[in-house]
Amino acid sequence: MSYNKFFNFLVVKLIMKYKFPIILVLIFSGISLSLFLGFAEVENKKVISISKKSEVPDTTFTLLFGGDFMGHKPMILSAFNDSTQVYDYNHWFKFIAPYINSCDWACANLEVTLAGEPYSGYPQFSSPDAYAQAIKNAGFDFLVTANNHSQDRGSDGLERTLKVLDSLGIAHTGTFADTTNFNSFYPPLINIAGCEIAILNYTYGTNGLIVKNPNIVNVIDSASMIRDVKKAQAMGANLIIPVMHWGIEYQTKENKDQQKIAGLLSNSGVDAIIGMHPHVVEPVKYIEVTSKKHKSDSIPVAYSLGNFISNQRDRYCDGGVLVRLKISRHKNKYSIASVDYLPFWVWRLESYNETNNLMKGYYPITKQQIGILPLEDSTKAALFFDDVKNIITQINEWNP
Repeated sequence: MSYNKFFNFLVVKLIMKYKFPIILVLIFSGISLSLFLGFAEVENKKVISISKKSEVPDTTFTLLFGGDFMGHKPMILSAFNDSTQVYDYNHWFKFIAPYINSCDWACANLEVTLAGEPYSGYPQFSSPDAYAQAIKNAGFDFLVTANNHSQDRGSDGLERTLKVLDSLGIAHTGTFADTTNFNSFYPPLINIAGCEIAILNYTYGTNGLIVKNPNIVNVIDSASMIRDVKKAQAMGANLIIPVMHWGIEYQTKENKDQQKIAGLLSNSGVDAIIGMHPHVVEPVKYIEVTSKKHKSDSIPVAYSLGNFISNQRDRYCDGGVLVRLKISRHKNKYSIASVDYLPFWVWRLESYNETNNLMKGYYPITKQQIGILPLEDSTKAALFFDDVKNIITQINEWNP
């Protein structure tokens, strides 16, 4: 029953059964109408409520961002369980999941389509649905989908990806089936402990593949991004965080275009910027905000988080970082109190590992877990951790 019908029904009952004076009925109706309007406003904002995972005061919570979830062909083959004859990625997250779940909300970039069979890797990705299910099981609450592989399987692939994520209950943004879907759900607001956070998402392109009507893939465009920031502000967002698919692949330092876009976004009113795409880690730093209208003098920018999981094994490509934002509230205003990062190296097991009782797969490993690695792998992991430390010099490392 709609709110209007419910209130009309209740008013009639009050008059007929209890013979309420008409003035009391009118007062009650006015209060009820105001409540209805309040509900309608929240409903129109498409707020996604998230329960806090950690036991911390309501004035403090943490957001976590991870990099690119790739789906190369060796990864697809590795995920197939010969015994059960199904695809299973869940064990890949054995070592990293506790860190994901220690935060109240977690987001990463899904850089594959879930387009169904035949499954394929580079250059046009389509991974089994089980991949997305495992990402959710590992603790991720949200996925961004605007990247250069969004259009790998055309309209059918884009739309099926969205349907699969919806069916699994995974919130997402960046690509849309049509304009109606875009207007209704972008930007999404994530409500955590009363703080409403708008997540924006854009890509530099789709590898030259044309996005056909009515599908939409958000692309980096100054006018569109400023418009979206203003819309998020009008919706009452307390924090606005764009997730950008940008930069030059395999470059461990941001380029001038990234800096220019970051400056534009910072002065438009966003509170942090998270970057993806280069497949290597780039600096995480605070950049100055020159706009006097902004509530902060500087905002954090993570130019690239590297790969979360991929089959790329070259130096710098074989791992990534998790970036954690600690959010605090003071006098009903929310701000980013601190930023830190957790590096991890991806351990590729091509067959069953009897020593650690691990199935074949790709395992993100932190410094704290490096002791389980064979000597050759531990050497590669140690090199990766040293490289990251030399790249990210302005933000503290997260020490669990």
